[in-house]
Amino acid sequence: MNEFLFSDFPEVSTEDWKNQILKDLKGSPWDKVTWETEEGFKIEPFYRKEDLPVLPRVFKRNPGWKVTEVVTSESESKSLTEKGVDAAILISHEEAGKQYGCKISSTSDLESLAKSVGEIPLIVSLATRTPKFSDSFKKLTSSHNTVLGDFDPYGTALLCGELGCEENNIGKTFQSLSGTKGFSGVGIHSLYLRDSGASIGQELAYSLSWGVDYLNQHLDAGVPVEEAASNLWFWMGIGSDYFTEIAKFRAMRILWTEILNAYKPGLGETLPALILAQTSSFQYTAYDPYVNMLRGTTAAMSAVIGGADFITVSPFDSEYTTKQELGKRIARNAQLLLRYESFLDKVEDPASGSYYLEVLTKKLAETAWGKFQTVEKEGGFGAALKKGTIQKEITARASKKRETLAAKKEILLGTNQYPLPTERHAELKESLAETEKRLSYTDKSTYERLVPLRLSYEFDKWRNKTDLHVASGKKVPTVFLLTIGDLTMRKARAGFSSNFIGCLGYEMIDNLGFASLKEGVAKAKELGAEIVVLCSSDEEYATYLPEFVSEMKSQLPSSWKLLAGYPKDLISQAESLGIDDFIHMKRNLVEFMEKAQTKWIGKTNE
Repeated sequence: MNEFLFSDFPEVSTEDWKNQILKDLKGSPWDKVTWETEEGFKIEPFYRKEDLPVLPRVFKRNPGWKVTEVVTSESESKSLTEKGVDAAILISHEEAGKQYGCKISSTSDLESLAKSVGEIPLIVSLATRTPKFSDSFKKLTSSHNTVLGDFDPYGTALLCGELGCEENNIGKTFQSLSGTKGFSGVGIHSLYLRDSGASIGQELAYSLSWGVDYLNQHLDAGVPVEEAASNLWFWMGIGSDYFTEIAKFRAMRILWTEILNAYKPGLGETLPALILAQTSSFQYTAYDPYVNMLRGTTAAMSAVIGGADFITVSPFDSEYTTKQELGKRIARNAQLLLRYESFLDKVEDPASGSYYLEVLTKKLAETAWGKFQTVEKEGGFGAALKKGTIQKEITARASKKRETLAAKKEILLGTNQYPLPTERHAELKESLAETEKRLSYTDKSTYERLVPLRLSYEFDKWRNKTDLHVASGKKVPTVFLLTIGDLTMRKARAGFSSNFIGCLGYEMIDNLGFASLKEGVAKAKELGAEIVVLCSSDEEYATYLPEFVSEMKSQLPSSWKLLAGYPKDLISQAESLGIDDFIHMKRNLVEFMEKAQTKWIGKTNE
């Protein structure tokens, strides 16, 4: 078919499109339909060929992607291919003499485990032990086609504070791992950056600089540039920013191609970046975990459309349990649906030709490239890591994200908005204690550590105290919403208060409204409420406040008296009367949770 299907329709100009949008906005400014990315550049609601006349070519080694699953025990390695798995990540780590994950202490252990998985590509995560198994890895390429080792001294330094090897021997170790077709022994774990709160642009820029540093160390050790490029692969994170994540993977391919071509013309096209994408734990939540199914699916779709080679989706319940049979099945099926029902593996570059995504890719690439050049001018990735520059920037960005979440300027469903107060996860205690231990680690180290920490951690920490309180057989605190006066305002403020305080997992009691404050407080007393929230309009608060406080002191003297809203003209009066707190948009939710738990449950649950 050579005819153009839309040739009979008149062409619509960019100006016509803009005028139609402005008409639909009904007087609202154009800025209402533009958005600013986390990296600081603006994106328009639509783009056309005139915005990007020449589209870039995104190079990839093979079409489609490998559905990849994490294996942490020999029992999990069985029947993977029958479940639809194309590649396996074998996790086996040692720390302080203890081994975690799969038992891989010898070459025979590795070969036995690899055999049980089947003849599919392998990613074997042994960290600093990778060089000891070099010969076995290379041997496995004959049966598994592709084998990836994850030797990454900078990644080890980020998590542990030390390289895990002699600094002056890194290049020689790289040399010992290189030179075998089908085997890449050096992984660049930018996933660690994302799990610690790095932005998309930070991950992209630092991945490039990380890769260049390792390339140069290969070359300094005498490794030919082709072998050096073949020996590197990227283990990247996937967040929940759907379109920007697509653009990130495409930009990564484009920029890495440019970098390799600078070392040798044409090298970038013949050896495109090899990328394993994994859902970042930063965006996963412990409460309302079923939402993680949606987060994992959209993240996987971003990676597929962006062009990742291997994709692994973390189980939706991974934040609070190790029994993940259902979680793993759902994670696999999310990718299988993208393949067999959406056919996303049938197109080499699914995003190509979407001017919106093409322009987003271009802008993100330009921003990341500028950051990459800055790092290079200052001595490269290794130098920045040793100075702590990278760690400080990522920590600052993560702190800003947590502040935004606590202020409810960013929404995390089930955590700071629309919580399910009756949901309980007492078992989360162990995970929180382990995280607290890592956060309080004080031993001196050569490199400043990054601590992977999910965005919802502070919320989870305070909310879990309610779960443990209930698990010990004690009564959950009761919150009574005393609604009175203006119908619209009392309903709106009751709804907001329910969402706000519900994040603590307390029992929430809403009401249809009361004819008098005395009646409302009496009902709260009857139900044994520890917290009573007055919900009405600012105008009516001036009348209601004195009587509300008087009735509370008379009938519920030990209970908290809260006001829904923040009427500026009445704050001093309210505080002098004895109002304990105000529930409103600008109230820091985490600070309120800490205050409430300290008062009603205590800082500890012993």
